[in-house]
Amino acid sequence: VADLIAISMVREMGPMMTAIIVAGRSGSAIASEIATMVVTEEVDALKMMAISPVRYLVAPKFNAMTICMPLLVTLSIIVGMFGGLLVGYFYLNLSPQAYIAESFMILTLKDLFIGLSKSVFFAWVIVIIGSHYGFKVSGGAEGVGKATTASVVASIFAVIVLDAVFSLIFLI
Repeated sequence: VADLIAISMVREMGPMMTAIIVAGRSGSAIASEIATMVVTEEVDALKMMAISPVRYLVAPKFNAMTICMPLLVTLSIIVGMFGGLLVGYFYLNLSPQAYIAESFMILTLKDLFIGLSKSVFFAWVIVIIGSHYGFKVSGGAEGVGKATTASVVASIFAVIVLDAVFSLIFLI
């Protein structure tokens, strides 16, 4: 039981669940913020001042997500494994010491590398898609809502596809 939970949380479930939540929360925030700035012509004002909108608006979000996503995935993994420990202890009569020992014994640095590298790529995809939909908005406030919704849907879809690609790459 501990083997299954440890490997699935570190390699698949931790990065995937976190990315879906972040796509819904931060991906929508990125898209709506940039889309609102496009609609209110703030992006045009940045261009008039010779400030690159991508460098000024997207790069900080890109850097922040690159740092925060692996941290959130690490927290997700810890919470998921602790939940598995509680289920194992209360329902399967496993000792916490045996569960923890088995978890550490089965996990390798490769597993951790796979999970954390996925999280970085997921973060990049979420920022790129959110920014893309934010910059291409049209139609006022209604367009902002549509761009935000489309951004979240596209981000979650891209995360799932990217996870499948990663699984194939690391399977070989």
